[in-house]
Amino acid sequence: MTVATIQSKAQILEVKLQQHLQAAGFKNLPLYISCDFRDESLTVVGEHPRSLVLKAKPTFAVLEAAILEIEPEAIQQIGLCLKITGQKQPYAFHSFTMHHPVLSRPKTVHLFKKTENIPAAETGIVLRENAAQTPDVEEKIPLGTDIKDAGGEEYFPDLSESSSNSDPIAFKVAAIPTDIADNPFNPLDMEAVTVAQKPKHSPLAMLAAAGIVSIAALVLAGGYYMLSRPCVIGECTALANAKQLSENSTRTLKTSKVASSPEEAQRQLKQAIALLEPIPSWSSHRGEAQSALEKYGSQNQHLNSAIDAARLAQSAAQKTQNPPYSAENGQEAQALWQSAIAQLGEIPRDSPVYPFAQRKAKEYRKNLATGNRQLSTEKQAEKTLLAAKNTAQIAEAREAVAQTAETWAQVQAGWEESLAILSEIPTGTTSYQEAKLLVPKYETKLSEAIERKNVEGISENAYTQAVTLAAEARIFEGKNAWFKASEYWRRALSYAEQVPAATSYSQKTQPLIASYKTSLQQAEVRLQEERKVQKARTDLDRTCKGNPKICDYTVSKDLIAVQMTPGYVQKLQQTFILAENNNATKTRQAVENHVQTLQKALEAIAENAKIPLQVYDAEGQRIGSHEPK
Repeated sequence: MTVATIQSKAQILEVKLQQHLQAAGFKNLPLYISCDFRDESLTVVGEHPRSLVLKAKPTFAVLEAAILEIEPEAIQQIGLCLKITGQKQPYAFHSFTMHHPVLSRPKTVHLFKKTENIPAAETGIVLRENAAQTPDVEEKIPLGTDIKDAGGEEYFPDLSESSSNSDPIAFKVAAIPTDIADNPFNPLDMEAVTVAQKPKHSPLAMLAAAGIVSIAALVLAGGYYMLSRPCVIGECTALANAKQLSENSTRTLKTSKVASSPEEAQRQLKQAIALLEPIPSWSSHRGEAQSALEKYGSQNQHLNSAIDAARLAQSAAQKTQNPPYSAENGQEAQALWQSAIAQLGEIPRDSPVYPFAQRKAKEYRKNLATGNRQLSTEKQAEKTLLAAKNTAQIAEAREAVAQTAETWAQVQAGWEESLAILSEIPTGTTSYQEAKLLVPKYETKLSEAIERKNVEGISENAYTQAVTLAAEARIFEGKNAWFKASEYWRRALSYAEQVPAATSYSQKTQPLIASYKTSLQQAEVRLQEERKVQKARTDLDRTCKGNPKICDYTVSKDLIAVQMTPGYVQKLQQTFILAENNNATKTRQAVENHVQTLQKALEAIAENAKIPLQVYDAEGQRIGSHEPK
């Protein structure tokens, strides 16, 4: 993997971890995350200014959960560190592996030991309110080392150990002590001035001594506070970190393709500002920090313009996100696009945000041009729809007075013209939606006009078809083809009924309609009889089959005749005799049940067909009959 690829991978992970921290309650806190990939291991360092105090355990829990969710590729061992900006060594760390998370193997280590609280009365030193706890001696323990004698409880001097469970994970204080190694108020040194014996001097002398000690403590504390501020002593890493964050912000604008890239860039820039703001006026780096703050502040304002433009663009897109939309919505969207472009135009050329603004402005101008074309199309569609409605009104007026074929032809032409105009309205417009509702209505009107114009021709054709079909129906009746006969009588009756009233053929058709209805009813009765006979044949086929075959049959509309086959009768007799000889009661009963079942099946067939049944043995002697109810 190349160095550039590793750096890009680390930057992506840094952004994702920052997002998880914000979602967990670290929003707007100056906690800067940096990642380092080495072979199959990952080191994550959380760096923050002294003005921010964190609880190590919940902070590590959030980072670990985020890493387990992201699952970086080819990573097994993970180390987490928390350190104060400007310090070389972390004050707390935690390690875990991807296959053994902290839930089953906790390894959080704090590089501090609790010091014994020495009352102010014994030390003679009174600390100010925000420094009520003295920092502990820093233990130099390498990452990944387990602490076996750390005691049953973890300790982190975050000024909040006495608070309830509802305390925040992180909070801001006026100041916290400097690096443990540089702390002039070593708790071990304080033991040397502990008053263990009863004073031998007078009370006045003791009061004077206590006052001197208190004043000295205040002076030392003040000096300690001034020297402990960021970038006062040693290297000023805040400037470098802020610069890196500013470069990351610019890179985010340049490379990110997501819509929220301005917000992400602004978040990184605000982190840079948060790192520089705590640098005091007495620091030698204050001038450089102030210049950077002014630069970053101006860049932040430019990002605000880009974010405002993005919000206006989003509103414009929402106005037109569900096409088709009205001309009113289109005009409102155009105004929003223009406002968004104007916002981006306020960003100067020398701003790092300018390339991003130009890219977005080009995109917004394209959307504006598209919207203008759509708006023009919508207005033209409205005019076309109005023209179609006017033509339809003229056709309706002619329809009210039309009587002859010629006048009905004019009505037909009017509806055809209205439909032709509606077809010119483009899709994707509100007028097109209304036109879709008018088309069926106009088509119906057109059909009616055509029908009225051709009514005489239709009348003659219907009469001719009715007479022709009736003749063919009679032919099928002669062939006992009752299905075809009923079908043709039905069609003949349909054509006869279609002959319009008040025509030359209507008087001829009226007597034919009653005759065709009677013929159709008779054909349907014969068809039902034919269907019953056919069903009886089908049922008898299923009942008589077997090995050997049980029976033969003949079916007509008046009688069903069934004759048992010799083979079946012989097998039945042999089985019954054998059962009698062997006293096989079950076999005999089975034979009797079979005969009864056959009898019931034949009677059911006769009942369904409503045809009398006669049953004969193999020699032709009638052995049973059944009359349907």
